[in-house]
Amino acid sequence: MKTFLVTIPIAGHISFEIKAENKEEAEQKAWDSDSDEGEVSWEMLDCFGQGNVCHCPSPWEVTTEEV
Repeated sequence: MKTFLVTIPIAGHISFEIKAENKEEAEQKAWDSDSDEGEVSWEMLDCFGQGNVCHCPSPWEVTTEEV
């Protein structure tokens, strides 16, 4: 039996519920938060990108919405 080291790319999101006066303050507080405090979702991918196709889950940038 052979031994293999398999590395799988992962991509995902972490969501924080933040109390703030505005979106900018909320984003800064999220960046300063401990990642253990957020809700994490991730998925395994064959690859992140191939040619001009991105396989990563959306959104691809920080989003902030009032809840």
